[in-house]
Amino acid sequence: MGVLEYNEIFDNAMAGVWIKTDSNPHLRYNKIHDGLDGGICIFNGGRGLLEYNDIFRNTQAGVLISSQSHPKLKRNRIYDGLAAGIEITNNATATLEANHVFNNKFAGICLATGVQPDMKDNKVYSNKNAIEKAVRCGRCLYKISSYTSYPMHDFYRCKTCNTTERNAICVNCIKRCHAGHDVEFVTHDRFFCDCGAGTLSLQCQLAGEPTKDTDTLYDSAAPIESHTLMVN
Repeated sequence: MGVLEYNEIFDNAMAGVWIKTDSNPHLRYNKIHDGLDGGICIFNGGRGLLEYNDIFRNTQAGVLISSQSHPKLKRNRIYDGLAAGIEITNNATATLEANHVFNNKFAGICLATGVQPDMKDNKVYSNKNAIEKAVRCGRCLYKISSYTSYPMHDFYRCKTCNTTERNAICVNCIKRCHAGHDVEFVTHDRFFCDCGAGTLSLQCQLAGEPTKDTDTLYDSAAPIESHTLMVN
């Protein structure tokens, strides 16, 4: 248990704040911004009370909650992020109360399969919902991912193409590139699309011109703690 208050935490290569392994700090009235990864990452049973913080303009999710963690977020402002405002995955949960989550590139709050946080009086508005827009337009979701910004959506595997548990394929590539194949839905979680990344034997029909990330081939399984920066 510790108290972090009235700090300005910014321009970090990794997350501005890590909370993990049963840590239970109190963060209040901090500004956490412009990080090259996430604002706050909570892993491995991390808890904590986060209140009255401004968390903004981070590359990864403003708050990423994973692996059996259960923090409480109250009256924070989480905004202008280049990914989601809040992401909860990997058997974690949270109490979210009276937060303002707005103007993030992805959705304001992204919940993986099975995640059921306690939510009350949050205001989630004016988020850009780039993932849903890409799905509706028939785009490959690899186009909106990066080294750290894994979109959260339904992902699949293709038995015909012999994909493994380390691979994931977005819904639009399943419909277009893997039409008629033996495919299976896996889950709704964070991932990037191996089809669009060019890591599968079948050439993606939706990828178009390669993005700047295609020169590095990395695993698309839902990220664990070390995946927030690691590439193969």
